[in-house]
Amino acid sequence: MRTLTQTQEDYLRAIYSLGQNKPVKPVEISRYLNLAKQTITERLQNLAKHGLVNYKRYGSASLSKQGQKIAQNLTYKHRIIEVFLHKLLKQPKDKIHVEAHRLEHAFSDESINKIYKLLRKPKVDPHGQAINR
Repeated sequence: MRTLTQTQEDYLRAIYSLGQNKPVKPVEISRYLNLAKQTITERLQNLAKHGLVNYKRYGSASLSKQGQKIAQNLTYKHRIIEVFLHKLLKQPKDKIHVEAHRLEHAFSDESINKIYKLLRKPKVDPHGQAINR
């Protein structure tokens, strides 16, 4: 599989976060990412071409199995990073989300797994969300 851009990863995570296994309307994604609806439509068509989302113009979007797997992994990384920032670096809860969002794209799976073990395999992030592999 080719490497995804940060923007593509953001779209997958947005659909994952909003949908929780149900289709998501482009307008919902637009609000979530604070982008124009036209931009969303173009990106969804591109992601559909690569087999990461199920989307037909003027319809809703849902993640393909491959898209779901990527989005779950990104969410896992994000939550581990939030725990790291809060527990070890003593960052306040209200500041860790934005920082974790930046870092989730940069950390390798290998590094995240080492941080997970270093943190003694946490079950929830600082906001109370479950950490699922």
